[in-house]
Amino acid sequence: MKTIRINKSLIVGVLVAVMLSACATSKDFLSENFARVRNTHQRIAILPFDVQFENPSNRSTDNTNLKFSKQEREASLDAQKEMFTYVARQVQKGHYEIAFQDFTRTNKVLSDNGIKLEDIARQNKADIAKLLGVDAVISGDLAIRITQIDRRSPQMLPVYRNNDGVETNVKLFDAASGEMLWSTTLSQRPNNQMDTPHHLSSQLIEQVAKHLPYRTK
Repeated sequence: MKTIRINKSLIVGVLVAVMLSACATSKDFLSENFARVRNTHQRIAILPFDVQFENPSNRSTDNTNLKFSKQEREASLDAQKEMFTYVARQVQKGHYEIAFQDFTRTNKVLSDNGIKLEDIARQNKADIAKLLGVDAVISGDLAIRITQIDRRSPQMLPVYRNNDGVETNVKLFDAASGEMLWSTTLSQRPNNQMDTPHHLSSQLIEQVAKHLPYRTK
């Protein structure tokens, strides 16, 4: 019988490479003031995400006149809704002892005050928080780069460019001071046909929702 020898170090190396390519996390930032103001936060709002697709056809190159494309607009609201849904689950599980403003309420207040989706990123977050009647706001952005090459690998898997993937940066701002209290950056590269931009974004947002600095257990 032929004996097959397995190189354990090679297997470990491959597994590590797969894990690193699947999801990379930057170190979280946490303000020294967070512990002091944490107990003053009772209600938090999640803002629509600032979404940018690579080479979007409808986005103006003039930074003073940015306009979301239909695709970016839908992705912005989808990310906000998913974030709210995920944090609501964490509250139900007892992981957070704070309230999150319903995203539909947040969007109505923003709309009633003439604040467009593409304007949110440039707005003062303390002013928005006070407008929404919350103690803090969560602001996030998504950079989506999926430019799959048509050709297939010998294993019939799609081939992606080296910089393809989705990255999200999420920040928490205090209403009283406007200070950024916490931030995290997550990125993930596509590995198979199931890794659509929405799928990758949803995975990253879920991870963020599970690791907000308010977690009690």
